[in-house]
Amino acid sequence: MKRNLIVIIIAAVVSISLVGCGASNSSEKKDTKQATKKESSVVNVNDNDIIKLINDKTKAINDKNLNNYLDTFVKDTDTYNKEKLDKKDYIDNFKVKAEVSNPKVLNVSDKQAQVQYVVNTTKINGPGFLDNKSLYVDNLKKVDNKWKIDSEDVLNVEFKDDIYETVYDNIQALNEKDINKYMGTIDSSNTDDYNKFKENQLDIFDKYDLSYNLEEADVFDSKSDKDTAVGFIETIVKRDNSDFKNNKTTGVMHLKKINNQWKIFKIDIQKTEDIK
Repeated sequence: MKRNLIVIIIAAVVSISLVGCGASNSSEKKDTKQATKKESSVVNVNDNDIIKLINDKTKAINDKNLNNYLDTFVKDTDTYNKEKLDKKDYIDNFKVKAEVSNPKVLNVSDKQAQVQYVVNTTKINGPGFLDNKSLYVDNLKKVDNKWKIDSEDVLNVEFKDDIYETVYDNIQALNEKDINKYMGTIDSSNTDDYNKFKENQLDIFDKYDLSYNLEEADVFDSKSDKDTAVGFIETIVKRDNSDFKNNKTTGVMHLKKINNQWKIFKIDIQKTEDIK
C-alpha cells in the first residue's frame, strides 16, 4: 500500500484591534469601560491550563496510563468512546516517546477553546508506523471548571518511512468512504485487479458505514526499493445498524513502487476475530 502524506501546518493568528473615538470625555470613559470588560473576559482564560491539558494527555501515553489519558476527554462522548477503544491495545502493546510541539490556543472563551499542536512520536517498542509526526486540532470545553477535550481531529500525519503514508491514506479513504482517494492507493497497472478492488470497495461502501482503525503496521524485513509487504492489524467497527460484525482483522498488504510512489497491488487477510 502506498501513500504520500504531506503535513501542512496551519498557522492561526488572532489579532484584536480596539478603536475608540468620542466627542466628549464622558463618552471616552464609557468606551474605555466597555473595552476593559471585553479584555477581562479573555484574560480570565489561562492558556497555560489548556497547554497543560495537552501535555498531560501526551504524558499519559508515555506513561502507558489509560485512565489518565481518558481523563483528559469529556466522558461518554463519541470521541471518548473511540479513544477508549483505540488506545487500550495501543497502550497495552506499545511503548513510545511522544512530545508536543508548536501548541497554539485558538478561538478561546470562558467555556470553550480550540488548540492546535504537533505530536512527534518515536517508537521504543512496537511497529514502524509509530514513528510519525501528527498535527492535531482539539475542541475543548469546561467541565467542572476543568478543560477537557470534547472532540479531536488529526489533520495530517507524516511518517518516517513513506510506505506508511500509503497505508494511512488507504485507511483514511475507507473512513471517509472516498473511492477516488482509496483507488489512489491501489496499483493500476493490472486493469482487472484494479477494477476488482474498486468494485469490491464500492459494494462495501454501499452496504455499510464502517470505522477503520489501524492498530499495527510493520514493514517486513525483506523490503526493497521496488516492492515490499506490510503486516497490519486493524479494527473495523460499524457506524450503522447493519448486520456487519465488528472485527479485528490481521493481514498483509503487498506494495510496489510506481513512479516513485508506493501502491497496493494485493491484500491477504490472514485472520478475522469478532469483537463487541
